[in-house]
Amino acid sequence: MRPRRALKDLKRPERCPNCGSKKLSRKGVRRKKLETVQLWRCDNPGCKRVFTPGSATFHNKTYPARVILDALTWYDLGYSLEVTRAKIKAVHGYTVSPSTITGWLAEQKGVTTYRRLRATGLRLFRPLQSVYAFKLYHRQVYHFAYHRPKLALLRDNPEHRRFAPLARFLENIPKECPHALFQDGARASQLRADVFDPTRVIVSEKENFATRMAALVIPTVGDNYRRHEAIQRFMLANDSVTLAVEVPIWLSPTDIADIEAHYGIRLRDDDNNIPITGHIDFLQVRNGALHILDYKPNARHDRPVAQLAIYALAISRLTGIRLFDIKCAWFDEHHYCEFFPRKLFERKPVARR
Repeated sequence: MRPRRALKDLKRPERCPNCGSKKLSRKGVRRKKLETVQLWRCDNPGCKRVFTPGSATFHNKTYPARVILDALTWYDLGYSLEVTRAKIKAVHGYTVSPSTITGWLAEQKGVTTYRRLRATGLRLFRPLQSVYAFKLYHRQVYHFAYHRPKLALLRDNPEHRRFAPLARFLENIPKECPHALFQDGARASQLRADVFDPTRVIVSEKENFATRMAALVIPTVGDNYRRHEAIQRFMLANDSVTLAVEVPIWLSPTDIADIEAHYGIRLRDDDNNIPITGHIDFLQVRNGALHILDYKPNARHDRPVAQLAIYALAISRLTGIRLFDIKCAWFDEHHYCEFFPRKLFERKPVARR
């Protein structure tokens, strides 16, 4: 089979893996058996290293990274090795042996954590039923989806049973979401960044499975819109904690007034009687907390604290889950930044005379 040409839509490397320089240029291609990959050169005079971008996991592999990622996803959705093999043939045109797929599964066992729940999930839902997807036409198309087996397991987990209202909320979105609000409402991501006092929150950077998964998926995708969709699809199917993606949230004018009165804050600096809406990239439940995640391609420099805090307020309002049980974070392939939104809404003690 003739090798496929290098994909021009692959993400440009952020920096040189050897010296960290951002001065990079294309340096020809490398022809492999089944694909042709783009090479990059570091233009730092003290380095000049030539490298292939992407996760080292996929280096020296016969099959393209996208084939491997799709195989992991199909298997974790519940398809057998033979059906996964047939899907690879139908979608990508490659004939892959079951032993090769088994090797890929073993290599990524540490990242694809849903594997340990897969057998239980299969007893609850067939592969085609595992992910419920619904298109939301809110100015643009959003691909809302949730993982049915994970929601069922959430309800059965004593530690996380208090998050059952979240499962009901997600299941009811297709029929109860007030779609009209999203046509004229103010987007949470576009509100001013100084809505909250930034000194009241401590942002911690830590290691997380989200960054590891993003490091696998994001380098194989080019434009930012497709990166979101690719990492959302992969995490929803393959990790054990992502319950839903592109989750719509909304605060009506009445909700906004109640929140402002309760917390003594101003979410808007004008008197427009319009709602606030948005879409959460990822909702996860783990370690006794509800996590709101936002993928930011430049997480080191972005600081979407206000946006995520409003998401937390909306989820709390819509589900009844306490702010105390919610964490917020944003991430990319290299950085995961987390904070507790409740810190932004704690009333400062009144000094005694």
